[in-house]
Amino acid sequence: MAQNRNTEKIDLEWSDDDVVPAVVYPNLEFLFQQMLHLTLEEVHPEHGELILDIGCGKAVDGTQLWKRGARVVGLEPSNVMLGRAKEYLSENNAQVALAQGIGESLPFKPYSFDKVMCKGALDHFFSPGQTMEEIARVLKPGGEMIISIANFDSLGFRLGKRIYPATKFLCPSLSEGRKLWELPPDHTYRFDYPFLSSLMKQHFEIKKAKGVSLLFGLPLLGNLLAKLPRSISYAILRALDKLARPLPSLADVILMRCTPVYRPK
Repeated sequence: MAQNRNTEKIDLEWSDDDVVPAVVYPNLEFLFQQMLHLTLEEVHPEHGELILDIGCGKAVDGTQLWKRGARVVGLEPSNVMLGRAKEYLSENNAQVALAQGIGESLPFKPYSFDKVMCKGALDHFFSPGQTMEEIARVLKPGGEMIISIANFDSLGFRLGKRIYPATKFLCPSLSEGRKLWELPPDHTYRFDYPFLSSLMKQHFEIKKAKGVSLLFGLPLLGNLLAKLPRSISYAILRALDKLARPLPSLADVILMRCTPVYRPK
């Protein structure tokens, strides 16, 4: 069940400083890499396509789309992140247009974009449902939305909560700070597969759904992988990721590709 922490307040000074922890274990590094790789693979930008990246952050992903031949618009509400995006684009000589705004009220005309991408951002919005309506509005007929988002009902989080009482005695540091399966303070919604699917079906037809990565959040797994040779730890992570692909409801990240459903008014 989705947890709603909707305050309808937009943090215009939000930054990604706390997104990546001080210590990055192999499973988190792999998860970030695969989430980016598979999301961009699903977007599959064609030369000249106009793509909107909602919640673009520093425009790192938008730059990758641009390098693959797309025309890209990055939308971001935070003044801080827009400033960092401008710096990143300048450093990489990338041409991505930036706009300040929110997903719930897209500042674009109907039928403007060939594709819309929203990677790892929808659970920060105060109204995901309104955002879906807006994305459907700005997509051209036959256009596609590609979304990837953390699954807080993943198998790793489920198992992590179950075995936490035992593992915290083996590693007392596990009891410190926020647990991985607990919703971060800057998230407004707790997403899982049923909630995301029901949200999509209000305005979209789901063409593809797949999982990315498996068992992130399992206590001590990251520590174990860090002790192994990198080749072995990544072989394990690749095998788990392959298992996750047909199991989006259990995977660490849910990835969907959808097309708008146009209904007569």
